[in-house]
Amino acid sequence: MTLSERITQRLFRFRIIALVLFAALIIGLSSGIPRLEFSSDSRGFFGHSNKEFADVLQIEETYTISNTLLLMVVPPPGHAFAPGTLKILQQMTDDAWQMPYALRIDSAINHMHSYAQGDDILVEPMLDGDADITPEAAERFRELAMASGTLRNTLLSENGDAYGITIRVILPKEEGKPAARREVEQFLKQLRDDWQAAYPGWEVRIAGGLLGNTLLAQVAVEDILYLVPLALLAVVILFIVALGSFAAVAASVVVLVCATLATFGFAGWANVALTAGTAIGPLAVMVLVSTSCVHIVLGTIRAAEAGQEGDPFRYAITQNLAPVTVSHLTTAFGFLCLNFAPSPPLAQMGNIVALGLLVGHVSVFVLLPNLLHAAYPRRASRLMVSGQDMRRFAQWVLGKSRIWLMLFPVTGGLAVLGILRLDYDDNVIRYFDQRYELRQDAEAIQQRLTGLEAMQFNLQAADGQSVFEPEFLKAVDRFAVWLEAQPDVVAVASLTRIIKDLNQSMNGDAEDAFAIAKTQPANAQLLMFYELSLPVGMDLNVMMDVDRTQTLLTATLRSPHSSAVRALAQNAETWLSENEPEIATRAAGMGIAFARISHRNNSQMLFGFLTVLGLVSLTLVFTLRSLRHGIISLVPNLVPALLAFGLWGWTIGDLNLGSTVVTTMTFGIVVDDTVHFLMHYLRERRRGLSVETALEETFAVVGSSITLTSIALILGFGIMSASGFSINQHIGMLTATVIAFALLSDLLLLPALLRTFQGKSL
Repeated sequence: MTLSERITQRLFRFRIIALVLFAALIIGLSSGIPRLEFSSDSRGFFGHSNKEFADVLQIEETYTISNTLLLMVVPPPGHAFAPGTLKILQQMTDDAWQMPYALRIDSAINHMHSYAQGDDILVEPMLDGDADITPEAAERFRELAMASGTLRNTLLSENGDAYGITIRVILPKEEGKPAARREVEQFLKQLRDDWQAAYPGWEVRIAGGLLGNTLLAQVAVEDILYLVPLALLAVVILFIVALGSFAAVAASVVVLVCATLATFGFAGWANVALTAGTAIGPLAVMVLVSTSCVHIVLGTIRAAEAGQEGDPFRYAITQNLAPVTVSHLTTAFGFLCLNFAPSPPLAQMGNIVALGLLVGHVSVFVLLPNLLHAAYPRRASRLMVSGQDMRRFAQWVLGKSRIWLMLFPVTGGLAVLGILRLDYDDNVIRYFDQRYELRQDAEAIQQRLTGLEAMQFNLQAADGQSVFEPEFLKAVDRFAVWLEAQPDVVAVASLTRIIKDLNQSMNGDAEDAFAIAKTQPANAQLLMFYELSLPVGMDLNVMMDVDRTQTLLTATLRSPHSSAVRALAQNAETWLSENEPEIATRAAGMGIAFARISHRNNSQMLFGFLTVLGLVSLTLVFTLRSLRHGIISLVPNLVPALLAFGLWGWTIGDLNLGSTVVTTMTFGIVVDDTVHFLMHYLRERRRGLSVETALEETFAVVGSSITLTSIALILGFGIMSASGFSINQHIGMLTATVIAFALLSDLLLLPALLRTFQGKSL
């Protein structure tokens, strides 16, 4: 009696005990579902070891940083500087002050303008809020606004046809933050509705990191509420059409529901806050476990059709116990190796899916056979693809073995060229689909008003010196001027620009006075006068630290491709090192952190892939009891990812954080069909059948299972690509593509390899 037969015998002998223990397991894990929480923080994508994220945290500790919301308001064409328009803009600015938790509201109306009056420096808003807006006042405002280097491309568009209003909010500590965030969002929605009703013809757009974080949680909920049921429905319809047995489909659905609920519950017990990047974990579990149900159900149908002696369920379990176990094991290896990813949500998703597969494995061999006993499928004639159909297909495939052996290397070469075209693009705004208003608003703001990406440089004065030292400020200014000239940079906020404006005002607006003051006391005095004139909520702590030894320089970008962000950061760091080594520092900000995350993640996942490759290879060699076939099996398992990424390079071109884990994640999945094919093939060969006959018999027995399970996986992961979050879209589309190529590799390439390299002995 084989090991599989002994295990099957015990499963049926102690099935009541096994069912009771299984029910306790499902109930225990599912009770964690009420503990589930959803994360609304994009920072969760970064681990503590991420140096770019550490730079962001350091800047936030040093300077006064708040949540900033940006509203773009566009008046009717041709009326941008009309007195009535400015009056409405003034009212909008006042309305924004009603925002809960608001620290400061800035617009073109209250933008500070400095000028000299005698020996004094006056700093006041560009438009007097108490005076009537006459045509003369409107014209003066237009002249000042269009000449302002700090206003244009930030709170006023380049050609003056759109205005910006920024709202800086300080949210309470963690306990009250969710309620405060909802309050802010409700205020913004009501504010937009009120403005659009009161000022017809005006366009209103809203953007901000706070809104993006909320949308992250919303997308996670949407994926769970819509995509998981949709994937289940698609799999059920496929099974009904392909298996021809409602009883078998119903039993399989119960198994899938148990595995999915247990996966959600495990996430709750493990305190994993679901994000848009982890919410699809249970969907993956459901789809993966469904393929094992197919193998058991089809095995039962075939046993009943062939008149197999004894219980057809026991026969199906015995025949599939080893291959299903190996496929679950290798798939779990792939997902567990996502722990090599430096991004916590990806590692968490790997752990969630691996645990779900373990529960699914128990469900398949404990729950499914008992459910099938109630009404097992007997009508094999209703199968979508019969064994005889697959036997004829095998003869056609084997007759063209040379074609497949030549075709796959050629397509592999084209794939390599496609892979060379790939680049990484991780932009938080483009993570969200066009269906979301936030994405639409953000793109409209960037196209018309200003950029939404910020690249920051924390510049340190020499030991014992302050930021007011002329030589330090001149170095900072040279860097600021260089940054302003770079593509995609729309504005640079620098302490030196304020000092130069003030110094020019103090010297009768002379052109040659637009420069850093010559002495340290003079620069300090200029900034002191300026800061004393600022209204409530404004200070220079957003640009200088408390000790006045560091200053923050911020470049605003129009959210270009991540490759451009990385290039600019690298060029800026190089320029500083070569031209101003005394103040050299790294580029910082969430934009550059995301721009570099996929590149770093891909490097780390190389270790994950090598690990899963080694584990799966050893597992296959041990399971197949053949080094030769273990090596042969790697070819159809490596080729699919190569072809999929090559096709992606020729069609899509960009990778993101989700794309970088697909190779490691799918390597264990695609082994499923290869294991079933090879284990049955070797069983037939050890019975003494020839290579061709053993291959035909293998196609007849497991060919339909391989085809059906692959279609189920393609459907399930294809539905995942309908997510509104591009990380999930990439995981879904790429995984479905890998599985499609894996099916072709197993049905075309693997038989050709076995026929060509099979020796006389096993």
